[in-house]
Amino acid sequence: MKMTIRLITAIALLAGFTAMQPLQAQISYGIKGGLNIANIGGADAPDSDPLTGFHVGGFLGISFLGIVAAEGGVYYSQKGYVVAIEDGPKHVYNYIDIPVVLKFSPLPLFHFYAGPQASLFLNGSIKSSDNEIELKSDDFTSPDFAIVLGAGVNVPGGLRLSVGYDLGVTPINVEEKKVYNRVLKLTIGYKF
Repeated sequence: MKMTIRLITAIALLAGFTAMQPLQAQISYGIKGGLNIANIGGADAPDSDPLTGFHVGGFLGISFLGIVAAEGGVYYSQKGYVVAIEDGPKHVYNYIDIPVVLKFSPLPLFHFYAGPQASLFLNGSIKSSDNEIELKSDDFTSPDFAIVLGAGVNVPGGLRLSVGYDLGVTPINVEEKKVYNRVLKLTIGYKF
């Protein structure tokens, strides 16, 4: 509940700041996608290996003076992990990620970003070599909140390359209290 209040407060502050700067703001939008290297962490997390997945979606940004920008997006994102035993089962979780980040561009080509992210659980499964179990959404926390951090390069012509990390702060399911999503994202995007 506290994370929801903080997210709403951040969006309200962003909207207020945007309203005060109408003549200096530039709006941009585009698409992004890339590789997810997902895993889990936390005191109750079992031994695990990374799961490779992907993310894809679109973004909308508002830039102020070309140095500071606010950016929100909606992305389909695969998360999960592989149990760390020989031929361990894959836990695959599908989410809709909704990040709202503040970007800082000290130089025209580089940017850094950070902010909150809410992730809505869609579905999931546990896949082994001879079996697949569908997971119930009732067992998963939704929305799942995370802190998003990253850095990127703005290539001339609208192309963007970035590396980001999603640090989950909400337990992923109701049974294991201290197990969190962790995702390294390698992203390529295009700003229209």
